[in-house]
Amino acid sequence: MQTVLGTHRSAADATQVHEHYLKGTVFCGQCGSRLIVCNAKSSQGTIYPYFVCASRHGGRGDCTRQAMLIEQVERLIERFYAKVQIDPETIEAVSAMIHARFDEMMAEGAAELADLASRRTQLGGEQQKLLQAHYAGAIPLDLLKREQDRITASLETIEYRITAHHDHYADARANLDDSLKLLSNAADIYEHADDANRRLLNQALFKTIDIDEDNDVRVGYRNPYDGLSIPGLHADALSWAAEAKKMGQAEPSTKGGPLVASSHLTRLG
Repeated sequence: MQTVLGTHRSAADATQVHEHYLKGTVFCGQCGSRLIVCNAKSSQGTIYPYFVCASRHGGRGDCTRQAMLIEQVERLIERFYAKVQIDPETIEAVSAMIHARFDEMMAEGAAELADLASRRTQLGGEQQKLLQAHYAGAIPLDLLKREQDRITASLETIEYRITAHHDHYADARANLDDSLKLLSNAADIYEHADDANRRLLNQALFKTIDIDEDNDVRVGYRNPYDGLSIPGLHADALSWAAEAKKMGQAEPSTKGGPLVASSHLTRLG
């Protein structure tokens, strides 16, 4: 049987799968309960798998959500992925804008890094002087050990802070690039994925997928996709890119702009 975006099993074949790949991911858009799998048999003996609201099925609450053929829910989510996927122009603009902000944030920390490097050099000099004083008999061994331990601890702290500073931005940049790459191909990947990989993709992108009574799909994105998928960020990035092109700059300043509030930069690490 052909679906909108690819070849899928028939309704009868679906009953052979003990756990559907959407199980645990889809929820009732009316009451928020999970949608569970139930099978209905026609008068001709054909079995049709449905998603039904767990609350209504269990007689809890007053939810009136009607059952939906599983294949219909599959098609709704396949179509929704066209909204998840971001066009190349927007991807490029978002990437350039956030990387530019990372550059600014690293520059803002340059003074601190310079201070740490200077302090590291100073402590290294102190170590050498202590050793020379000890060899000259001016400092006893126990005092030398205490001072060396103090300096070593300080140097380890400095090295950790310097390394963490660079690693934080390196990890954040890599996470940004990986996330945007996925969003740029999400619909294409989902169309050609098997059930197991569709499940993984849904779990990677969404905390929940809600199916409303009128067949609208609403999702709760996971980090960092919640920040990267908001329309406000896309509009900001396109405006930023247009300004950059107009000014002949590769990376116009983003200080004080909407990026700081809207891009969830701290989550990208």
